[in-house]
Amino acid sequence: MTKVSARPLASSLWRSYESTLGRIRGLSRLRQAVGLPPELDIGERQWQAIESRLRAAEERLLEGFRGAARIHFRDALMDVGAARRLQHHFGETEVTLTQAYGFFDTYLDVLTQRHMPGLGPLLRGCDALALDAIRRPHPALALVEPPLVSVNRGFGASVAREGVRLPGDNLNPLALIEIPYARLQEKCNLTSILHEAGHEAMVRLGLKTTLPEMICAALSRQRASKELQQYFALWMSEIGPDFWTFLCSGIAAAGGIREILTLPPAMMYRISPADPHPPAWLRVLLNFEWCRQAWGDGLWDGWEREWLTFYPPGLAPPDTRRLLQEGRRFLPAVARALLHARFRTLGGKPLAALFDLAALAPARLDRRRPVGRVDLRGLRPAAHLAAFRLMKEKKHLPPPALDRLMSAWLQRISLIE
Repeated sequence: MTKVSARPLASSLWRSYESTLGRIRGLSRLRQAVGLPPELDIGERQWQAIESRLRAAEERLLEGFRGAARIHFRDALMDVGAARRLQHHFGETEVTLTQAYGFFDTYLDVLTQRHMPGLGPLLRGCDALALDAIRRPHPALALVEPPLVSVNRGFGASVAREGVRLPGDNLNPLALIEIPYARLQEKCNLTSILHEAGHEAMVRLGLKTTLPEMICAALSRQRASKELQQYFALWMSEIGPDFWTFLCSGIAAAGGIREILTLPPAMMYRISPADPHPPAWLRVLLNFEWCRQAWGDGLWDGWEREWLTFYPPGLAPPDTRRLLQEGRRFLPAVARALLHARFRTLGGKPLAALFDLAALAPARLDRRRPVGRVDLRGLRPAAHLAAFRLMKEKKHLPPPALDRLMSAWLQRISLIE
């Protein structure tokens, strides 16, 4: 076997070292790479949260990479074994660096959407809506970083919560909420953002584990079947954020979910012990029940009659029909429990105590409508959606005019600091 000299290997390693070093240092240059102009840029707190993670990853990689180079480079000039060991360390660094760039690329994809002149300003408004939904008067919700909203393909919205692990073993510095682009074409249904923010809030308040126990106890007192209790306990991971959306936006939540969950019958009644999503049929009816218990008779009564005309329980498959009908009978008990149950993590108060349901009363909102416009003074951004939904249902403006009004509104609301 031909003997290989160590010195040419060392020269090759030095070129690899400089190349890798440059790419490691590139991790902290996301802001320059995105290059958002001031009018489309995200907030300084958001940049601080993102860049702090990237700098930490860069420093961690630099420390290990330079340390290995200091140990092995001198010997690599004379010893093939040392050169080989250094090359192998470079290989390990490449794998770790690729993972770190997965985190970088995630935010690059999200932020470059904001270069689009029509979309960018609307997404900034969506950020404000998401932060308003999370930030409520509770210590666990006070330290939340401002979320980022982006658009994506698919039917539904989703969230990567603050603190979950992203590629490269990086903790996500702030909530990333994705919505279908269609939501921006039907802005009354931006309630999807509030639902995803609700997932973040449920975890922060410790309610993700508490709500299933609470609902089982409430349904047991009402003598619901064990099967139904177990299903509602499973479904609380989605019903909790649905309820959060209702508390934020009132009839906007109920009006929006009935439009978002317009599905074919094969999907409408589906129940699976592996799926935390309630059947859409019950999920929509529960929103109407929350409205009824909060404000008595109203638009939701007509919505419910229409819903049951389009989707009568008789269309459900026989093997799920009995459970769906039992679930419907117990919706008033479920709604009551969520509205009035008291939680230790909330100082013995109900979840609704964090919100102003009285301000969302449709009769009160209707009095805010001067001719040709809507008075949003004193209302939080998430509550604005209730006012716009009322305008839509009462046909105060033609759909194109309402869309223009809501586009201007999204561009006006700034990131809440």
